[in-house]
Amino acid sequence: MLSIYVGSLLFGGLLIAASLLGAGHGTDAHAGGDGGGAAGDGHDTSTGQAWLALFGLRFWSFAAAFFGLTGLVVSRLGGPSFHALAPAVAAAVGVGAGLGASATFRALSRDTIGQVRDAAALVGREGRLLLPVQRRQPGKVRLASPGGGDLDLVAESTDDEALPAGAEVLVVEVRGNVAIVTRAPATGPARSS
Repeated sequence: MLSIYVGSLLFGGLLIAASLLGAGHGTDAHAGGDGGGAAGDGHDTSTGQAWLALFGLRFWSFAAAFFGLTGLVVSRLGGPSFHALAPAVAAAVGVGAGLGASATFRALSRDTIGQVRDAAALVGREGRLLLPVQRRQPGKVRLASPGGGDLDLVAESTDDEALPAGAEVLVVEVRGNVAIVTRAPATGPARSS
């Protein structure tokens, strides 16, 4: 049984190492058409079809590696009384690790990285320029986030006049991670002479 544990650990470990080094990126196969992903990227992003993880290479990589590792540890450190339990414990840990890895990567693939969430909600908000902006020369704008903190975005302007650093601006459009801004209208009370 020891050779099965060592073989599983080496096989799973090799697949995980190859995955970390980028070999076979995006080749995790899932059954069920397009994998349930909205973008058709091969990742199972559906919530009710966790059993599909059993067909993925990611599941089998982690399951084999942790089956082998647990089997080795339990059979070597547990003594003769644990030799009979080692296969069952190793199988349970392997399946748990495989399902956990699949669920973790599935959850991570749902998040959009490098894009502003709810970009449309930023339109109409005011911010302060950190770097000056003018036509064809981007700057940077800081907006207050609703949950606290600040959100810094690249800023561009369609105005003909340059907007200096520190100027109050209004976001009129968001294109990807770029806020299109214009000078904010005066919000203070009108002064009479």
